[in-house]
Amino acid sequence: MDIIPEFLKLGTVGLIAGLFSSYLANRDYRSRKWWELRVAAYQSAIESLSDLIYYYDRQYSALIENYQLPDDSRKKLDEYWETGFHKIRKSADSGAFLFSLEANMALSEFMNLSDEKNDTYDEHLNQRLGGAQKCLAKLVEFSKVDLKLKPSALKRFTSLITRRST
Repeated sequence: MDIIPEFLKLGTVGLIAGLFSSYLANRDYRSRKWWELRVAAYQSAIESLSDLIYYYDRQYSALIENYQLPDDSRKKLDEYWETGFHKIRKSADSGAFLFSLEANMALSEFMNLSDEKNDTYDEHLNQRLGGAQKCLAKLVEFSKVDLKLKPSALKRFTSLITRRST
């Protein structure tokens, strides 16, 4: 007779412990997945900005030094711009969902550069190059805070991206 209440107590404790550990594991899983999604978004935006900086830098250098880029180089550069600009546009559009408010503002500020008119093409390239560099620097800083990365991990991350773009 005394054994049945003991089994009920043990069963209740086991059920509560199982539900609690399941809740904690599910919360940890969702938190980790959300963090991974945000890391992927920051990584994509940083890579795209790096590609745009490379594009604007090469175009600006060719214009200033007054040399014509070969057709294959120009096509490759156009691909950098095409993919990079559209990824940044999409990141800026979905920014409030994935990025911090500051990072979203930096992306929006960069995208608003396209609304400004320039007198010459070199002013256009110089403005876009400076805007992309400024946005990249801000995005890296905000990602460090937003994703709570250690400085050594951030250095490795940014060095991988800069090596990829060169």
